Amino acid sequence: MEAQKERRLTVIDEAGRVLELSLAAIGKERFFWGRDAAVCDVVTASSVVSRRHGKFKLSSGGLLYADLGSTNGTWAENASGRHFIRKSEAYICLKDGDMLRVQPEGKGGGGSVLLLYTEAPREGKWVRYATGAKRITIGRGTDNDIVLRHMGVSRLHAALVQQGDAYALEDCGSANGLLVNESTLHGKRILKDKDVIRILNSTLIYTKGGVYYRNSLQGVSLHVRNLNKTVSGGRQILTDASLTIESNEFVAIVGGSGAGKSTLMNAISGFDQKREGTVLFNGIPLDENFSVLKHLIGYVPQEDIIYENLTLRRMLFYTAKLKMPKDASEEEINRRMDDVLAMVELSERQDTYIRKLSGGQKKRASIAVELLADPSLFFLDEPTSGLDPGTEKKLMGTLSRLAKSQGKTIVMVTHTTQSLALCDKVIFMGEGGRVCFCGTCDEAKQFFDTDNLVDIYNKMAEQPEEWARQFAGCMPLAPPGESEAKEAPRKKKASGIRQFGILSMRYAELIKHDLPKLLLLFLQPVAIALLLGMVADARVFEIYESTKSILFALSCAGIWIGLFDSIQEICKERAVLKREYMGNLKLWSYMLSKFAVQILIGALQAAMMTGVFALVVGLPERGILFAFGAPELFVTVWLTITAAMALGCVISAYAKSGDKAMVCAPFVLIIQLLFSGILFELKGAGSKIACATISKWSVESLGSTSDLNSLTMKMQEELPGIEHAFQEIFECSKEHLLTNWAILAGMAAACGIAATLLLRGVAKDGR
Repeated sequence: MEAQKERRLTVIDEAGRVLELSLAAIGKERFFWGRDAAVCDVVTASSVVSRRHGKFKLSSGGLLYADLGSTNGTWAENASGRHFIRKSEAYICLKDGDMLRVQPEGKGGGGSVLLLYTEAPREGKWVRYATGAKRITIGRGTDNDIVLRHMGVSRLHAALVQQGDAYALEDCGSANGLLVNESTLHGKRILKDKDVIRILNSTLIYTKGGVYYRNSLQGVSLHVRNLNKTVSGGRQILTDASLTIESNEFVAIVGGSGAGKSTLMNAISGFDQKREGTVLFNGIPLDENFSVLKHLIGYVPQEDIIYENLTLRRMLFYTAKLKMPKDASEEEINRRMDDVLAMVELSERQDTYIRKLSGGQKKRASIAVELLADPSLFFLDEPTSGLDPGTEKKLMGTLSRLAKSQGKTIVMVTHTTQSLALCDKVIFMGEGGRVCFCGTCDEAKQFFDTDNLVDIYNKMAEQPEEWARQFAGCMPLAPPGESEAKEAPRKKKASGIRQFGILSMRYAELIKHDLPKLLLLFLQPVAIALLLGMVADARVFEIYESTKSILFALSCAGIWIGLFDSIQEICKERAVLKREYMGNLKLWSYMLSKFAVQILIGALQAAMMTGVFALVVGLPERGILFAFGAPELFVTVWLTITAAMALGCVISAYAKSGDKAMVCAPFVLIIQLLFSGILFELKGAGSKIACATISKWSVESLGSTSDLNSLTMKMQEELPGIEHAFQEIFECSKEHLLTNWAILAGMAAACGIAATLLLRGVAKDGR
């Protein structure tokens, strides 16, 4: 059952005194506010408030307010931003959590009066914590003075530190930062009377006598004005898009193919800021404060953002470790996972491998991944795509319930119209990224003069500009007055080392549960070594030609194994990577986790192939660095596999699908064969290209360990007088071998850097 609602005005005067009023108790639809009790219903005995300062009017959509030409005017802080009004015939509409502020001289200064309008359940009342202590701590931990319940809040998030007669607010190394008066806090800041502090979904108000705080139980409102986006060639894919989304609304964006649905969603979510226009997040400029506000935004792309070879609970566990503050305990993580699984009705499937879930369950699992961070604003791109009608209706019902019962504002892109009645609002997009309508389904039918939502598609296709113009004429004007510009914040840094550890564990577990591939990974080196034994000459490591041929084949085998290990490892999880990168994932941590696990796998593969090779073919009698050749052969094969693995990562980072990556594999192998220097004598440009191949340095290293220059050629056995020409590339010396190894290691490192740089374009996927 929905908690009982109550409209209230909370008035905090310049002395920090608080008056909480129930609007129902006032008993009037219209009432006045000011200093004079004789003419006002709500009285604030303050010198900054005029005798009759403003008037209110109850409305089904909120609380309407107008300034009555007061001396100091009124600052309105709502979904449309922060605006200064002094006298206006037009009302502004206050929604839950909006504020009115009166300050001397209109801006800045102390001695202000604050009014807060709330429509919260009774348990959402403002709580006062009296100042006076030298240090007041704020955070998620129960040992703090002010406890905030959101899981994105750090255990110790911030603190108020007394400095003389004032208090300074400092960020205590929080994971997700905080805002003061809509600007990101950097370090420490002296607070002024009525400064507003926002920590994720919680609002705190500092006064001289205490701190008032309230955990928000509501979603986020979005105020979007004049969004435009142009792509290369001058084509406009978003045209003057303006709309308003209220808190706790379930909103669908619909329209024909290419109408700009996903473009609009990416623009208003803040993940695409390469456009013109304004997006206000609960009245706060989204672009300027995105580094802090993005932790309240969930985003589920069209592709599933889950790993099929993990159980649902393990997938949630790794995501929680990445998204939740590092000080979150195992108990908190488990409790949050249980809550999220219950929200999406998957508790009974938590220990099931994701690959065994149905399509609808996988989509709900992707939603669960995003719900872990407890976002207040939730975006979904085509969540019903590919689902049967029954599953689609159930998913839409789940989303509608989340919006109402869990305090979420949900915006989704969809092509289907059969379940749009479950939405609170529908945004119809026309060609060129034009917003042709935004409102309820019934209002849409009335606006387009039709009884069938499907007919709206045809009407928009015929006259998108005309419908957009008509809707723009119905849009309410932005509140009058002057708004304030905010400084651009610095990004909140995440710990790359911590991410590396979590990602490495997750990747290792993914490989462990992919038994068919795991079997193939470790059967390949054994099978290849056995095949080499079948074709090898009986006098390998005695005759020059036979030895060089088998070492070349061993080198090519190492290159193939390395490429096979990695060439699909990044592109196949690109959707997950994109979402995690948008949420503060360090690309170098991601790439390093791949390398760490793959290098270990490569070491095992090299050991297996070298061991079997030693049994079926043999080994050099002695090495350069060791008394026998096996360790040097192993290191060379390992470095060859590692360098090829790194090259495979470059291809996988560049290609956007596994099929495209595999198309590149034969071409890469051919280059390694042609420019190894073994099959053909290379001169000019060919010799320079060879320096960039793995095969050249791998074969040189193997040849040095085997001391090819000292082996007898077949021709020498037939003509003993012929001398064996010395080849510098097979010089049997410590310096030569170590140089070749360093080059192979350097190639692996260079490819790792190149792959990381290529992955920076993952954020543009789908745009």
